[in-house]
Amino acid sequence: MRRLAAITILGLVMSGGCWTVPARAQDAEAFLAGKTNDCPGCKLPGAQLKRRNLAGADLAGANLAGATFHRAVLRGANLSGADLTNANLNKTDLLQANLSRAKMNGAMLFEAEAGRADFTGADLTEAMMGSIRLTGGKLDRANLTEADLGGALLNEASFVNATLTGASLVQTRLLRANLRGVMAEAAEFTQANLRDANLGSAFLRQSMFYLADLGGVDLSGADLSHAVLRSANLGNTNQRGTNFTGAMMPDNTIHP
Repeated sequence: MRRLAAITILGLVMSGGCWTVPARAQDAEAFLAGKTNDCPGCKLPGAQLKRRNLAGADLAGANLAGATFHRAVLRGANLSGADLTNANLNKTDLLQANLSRAKMNGAMLFEAEAGRADFTGADLTEAMMGSIRLTGGKLDRANLTEADLGGALLNEASFVNATLTGASLVQTRLLRANLRGVMAEAAEFTQANLRDANLGSAFLRQSMFYLADLGGVDLSGADLSHAVLRSANLGNTNQRGTNFTGAMMPDNTIHP
């Protein structure tokens, strides 16, 4: 009995704070054959999963680097801690999916439907997320360095303490979004709609806000030094403690 218990304990691995049995090769085979939608911790690099219905699937910690999910249904799926490096998630259904702490460097999420999805702590460096719909999404502490979010719908999304350095948010909609404490040096917000958003204590040095709508935005304690705010709307903004040193203001003047 003790020998059996010892073997059982040795067969467990730590994953996301919970003890789980490691994935076996036959588990991956069953998943790829469509016999199951659950394959946590499986090694599935380059898997072809186009248009597959994986709603509610458990793929936590799985290696899905380079996998193709084009138009797949991943609504409510658990992909926390998964490796999705360079994966194709274009036009997927990611509504309320859990992608917290996922590795998504260079992943493609063009026109993905990801409302209320959880990307907390995910690495989305250089991810291509143009026109993604992420209303109410959670991206707190996510790394979006040089990510492309052009034309994205991000209303009421949370980016608290996220990194957006060099990211493109051209023509994005960020109404009432929470970007408090973001690191977004040299980010591109041209023609973005940020009405009533929270940018308190954000680091936005050298960022571009040409023709952006910042009406009602909380800019308290934000660093906008050397930013470009030409023709931007700054009406009713909270500018308490905001640093505008060297910034180009809406009237084209340079702030001292």
